[in-house]
Parts: sequence; structure tokens; C-alpha cells
Amino acid sequence: MKFQAKTFAIILIVNCLIVEPLGAMHESEHDLTDEEWLIVKGRLDLLDGVNYMPTLLPTIMRHRDVLELTKQQISSFRNWRKQHYGNMVEVMNTIINKRVDFKKASLNPKTSDEELIEMQSDILNLHKKLLEIKLSCRKMLVDNFTEEQWDNFAFAVADDPKLASLIQQ
Repeated sequence: MKFQAKTFAIILIVNCLIVEPLGAMHESEHDLTDEEWLIVKGRLDLLDGVNYMPTLLPTIMRHRDVLELTKQQISSFRNWRKQHYGNMVEVMNTIINKRVDFKKASLNPKTSDEELIEMQSDILNLHKKLLEIKLSCRKMLVDNFTEEQWDNFAFAVADDPKLASLIQQ
């Protein structure tokens, strides 16, 4: 199987196995359990390669007891998830699909440089849109966390090697 076909197959599997369950978790009216937050985090980590901003909310919600989140904070975080989660996953998946399309088009000799520049521009605009969504989550955290919660955040993310290594620096 060619590299291009393998990439497409992987993207298709990711879309089928991850996107639908992620959407189902988003649509549910109940709060996610710690295990469900861990599943969401794991699935988002698979998609996280399409952006630079770490995904924080699943980790924070899994450690809400250690962070001593208030009911108001938990409610704010749940509301953010309900409002933005589906859109964030949709943008991530669109980026993945457009990147695959870009790679295919770049190997087609009939594709012009201008077309590739336009395709790349579309992908960069989607990255900006994704960053704006994630920055709204970050702002919510910055606005709602106490100084003590920020201090405890390093302990809470100790089980996440990517985040823990960033905080230690």
C-alpha cells in the first residue's frame, strides 16, 4: 500500500472511530465521569497534532478534586464544553482532511503553485480558528482559576508527560 493510501486509511479510521464517539460525548446532557474525561483527552490527543495549544480542560476536570474546583467553576467548564467542543473537534478533523487533500494535490503535476498556496492558506485559517477556540478555553481558565489552583495545576498534570514537561521548564 502506498504511503498516501495508508495516510488516507488512517484518517478514515480516525474519523470513524473517534469523531462520532467524541460527538456523542459532547451531545450528552450528563456530566462526564473521570473515565469519560480520560477517553475524551486520549481522543483529543490523537487530533492534537494539528495544533500547538495543549488541550487542558479534560485534565482539569479529571483532577477537579485536587484543584478544589468550585461548583461555579465546574459549571463554567461544562458550559464551555457544551458550547465549543463539537466545533473544536470539527475544525480539527477539517484540518486533517485538508492536509491530506493538500498532500495529494502537491503530488499531482496538474496542480498549480497558486492552488497549493490557496489550499495552504485555508489550512492556516483553520489553525487560527482552532487557536481562537482553544484560547477561549484558556481565557476561561485564567479568569476563573485562583492562584492556589494554578499552583496545584502542576501536580494535577503530573500524569500527563506532555503537559508536565512544559510546566517543569
